[in-house]
Amino acid sequence: MPAFEIDSPGIEELLRAIEGRRRENLADALRIADEAIAGVRARGDRFVAEQIARFDGLTIAPDEVLSVVRSGARSGSPALREAVRVAIERIESFHLGQLPRGYRRGAVTHRVRPLRRVGIYVPGGRAIYISTLIMCAVPARIAGVPEIVVATTPAAAARDELHAVCETLGITEIYRAGGAAGIAALALGTESLRRADKIVGPGNRFVTAAKMRLIGEAGIDMIAGPTELVVIADDTADAESIGADLLAQSEHGDDSTVICITTSPRLAAQMPGRAITITARSIDEAVALADRIAPEHLSIRTQDAPAVADRIENCAAIFCGPYSPPAIGDYVAGPNHVLPTAGTARFSSPLGVYDFVKRSNVVALAEEEFAEIAPYGRELARFEGLPRHCESMAVRPRARSGERS
Repeated sequence: MPAFEIDSPGIEELLRAIEGRRRENLADALRIADEAIAGVRARGDRFVAEQIARFDGLTIAPDEVLSVVRSGARSGSPALREAVRVAIERIESFHLGQLPRGYRRGAVTHRVRPLRRVGIYVPGGRAIYISTLIMCAVPARIAGVPEIVVATTPAAAARDELHAVCETLGITEIYRAGGAAGIAALALGTESLRRADKIVGPGNRFVTAAKMRLIGEAGIDMIAGPTELVVIADDTADAESIGADLLAQSEHGDDSTVICITTSPRLAAQMPGRAITITARSIDEAVALADRIAPEHLSIRTQDAPAVADRIENCAAIFCGPYSPPAIGDYVAGPNHVLPTAGTARFSSPLGVYDFVKRSNVVALAEEEFAEIAPYGRELARFEGLPRHCESMAVRPRARSGERS
């Protein structure tokens, strides 16, 4: 990857290229997603079974695509089982404080209720991402969601480890379909699968495209893209561990974006070839550039890293100092690893308990309070040219009924 000075003409071209990569191949992915959505809508489980045979090379009867979580499955070695326990414990502890609370102001109530049914998409390509399952299911459980269903590839769905973690998290259903077809089934429902109210969990570009198309059919957590990491580093930082962090995030795929912005020419010269390296004249310049990129992950390897972190506005997850690698955030640090990407950290947030509740407002005015405020409502309605709104508020003092508030 090339190296840049922060004030070089190539920087603007680089940033445009990063933004362009965030959008590339979207048209093709949307076309495939549209085909999958139309197929699920028209033919349900039969279409999904055909897609599984086509892409996974596995023949499954349509009425067997939905499976029940196996009770008593073992999640691999004792060491893995302990790692799962610690991850769930730490993620639960961190997310407990996020539960939104309702409140009441006089006759008006803000009410918070959990979603009824949530679908979790668990990627299952080269690996089985039980960490994603934990990251999605734990905050849903804290929110009080009563029904959670997992969709993943047939290969991942066959693994005892997935079943064991599902059982631990109170999940009883697995829909054995990956990609756009799995997302479409969660959003639309099939003969065997009741539709989910919301779909969460990352996936490839076809999963992302299907989510984009299905907004409105079901709630969607976020429109995520390839992994991103920006490192801000000064001359005090250790090149070896920064290089390891950059390579770790690039492990997610060839389309991952990994960037080191450093004030140290010595450090810049030691970065791995996979990374984009930018030399800045000051930490101020590095912070401004990171805010413009708005990355998924930001690692700060400078003197007084927490103070630098306080100055960052646009980032999904910030990791301060040599002992907070982004990789630990993917598993056991506690915060969620389902994060906004592709620059959407400018306006989006990590997955959390708040994503699994819905809020509503309840108005129960007494006659006296209504009489006090209705004239103001009528005045606003008259100004906006809505006479029937005005009449709706005017008629009540004249009404003759036995109803009492």
